[in-house]
Amino acid sequence: MRHQGYLDANAENFEEIKSKFTKGTNEEVRELATKLGYIRASGLYRAMRNLGINREFKYVPPPISTELNELETQVLAIVKKKPASVGEISRQIDHSSETVIKILDSLRHKHYMVELDKISRLVELPAEPRRDFAPTEFDYYHNYYKVGLVSDTHLGSKYQQLTALHDAYRIFDSKDVDFILHAGDVVDGVSVYRGQAQEVFLHGADEQRKYVKDVYPKSKKRGLKTYMIGGQHDRNFWGTNGYNIVDHICEERDDLISRGFYSAEFQVKGLPVRLEHPGGGVAYARSYGPQKIVENMMGFINTIPSAVKPILLIMGHWHTPLLIPVYMGVSEVSMPCFQAQTPYMQQHKNMMPTVGCAIAEIYLNEENQLSSVDVEFIIMNDRIKSKDY
Repeated sequence: MRHQGYLDANAENFEEIKSKFTKGTNEEVRELATKLGYIRASGLYRAMRNLGINREFKYVPPPISTELNELETQVLAIVKKKPASVGEISRQIDHSSETVIKILDSLRHKHYMVELDKISRLVELPAEPRRDFAPTEFDYYHNYYKVGLVSDTHLGSKYQQLTALHDAYRIFDSKDVDFILHAGDVVDGVSVYRGQAQEVFLHGADEQRKYVKDVYPKSKKRGLKTYMIGGQHDRNFWGTNGYNIVDHICEERDDLISRGFYSAEFQVKGLPVRLEHPGGGVAYARSYGPQKIVENMMGFINTIPSAVKPILLIMGHWHTPLLIPVYMGVSEVSMPCFQAQTPYMQQHKNMMPTVGCAIAEIYLNEENQLSSVDVEFIIMNDRIKSKDY
């Protein structure tokens, strides 16, 4: 008596079985395995591999926003495949060119950054989000600043530490900071790596955006702003659907200011700062990565006489605290995070994150150059909660 299904490559219906296995959805393959008598779908996979037949892995992108109507969804799907002219899009959706232009305007309004190339006249999704943000200039300068620092909040993750994040903002209020900087990975995204679907409790762009809008802490200090950039997890929605989730979140909150993705230089109340969210893992010497970034940054800046050198460099991504007080005239702070250890970190990165925030006190001399810096890391690993969502 067989306890597993049996696959006969000579059966009359084998080609039909093969087609369903190679082209069907995961759910259809599971149903096929059950129909053929397999206890688990893995049995069917093994049987097919023994016959030299492999099912190609199919990447399932994050769901397109539920805020899009049918025509907007069609147009976005067309330009995701390849750049297309307005006329080509018009013919494919069977609507006028004027309607296509209105749809493109509507998509941009909803933060899908479709662009019409001025030279080729093709509608496309740019490879990278824009970074041309004007500095937040002021006519006055301070010689002392107190700045709240956070990073890698990963909201939407089952391992987020929302309570600790709210605690951080209460500390910032009690310390009377001038403004707050966020160094990226505001949300956890979806499908950033294999297995992440089991690590998030919000599975789409709309869900994560609305959640952040509602739960991200607000300062009780009137007018206090948080300036933030996006990291790899935030950009995940851009890479699949051209959706700028950080911009959209900040548009719905007057206390949150978007400054692009990965890297941004700007001034707040006269203080030149730079936010970075680099890639790669933590080096054996924790300071190696930040040092090389400072060296490359300053090597480039020194070639431009008019360039304003950042005084404070805040870096996210590595989930571990580090301070390089002054290196080439820049104070570098690598940030802890607000996400407990995930199965991915444990199994693939051998990484134990540090939960917490920081407060930087910056002193400038009369020439507005860095005089001294004092950074207080506030470590919150003792406040880590399970299922803090």
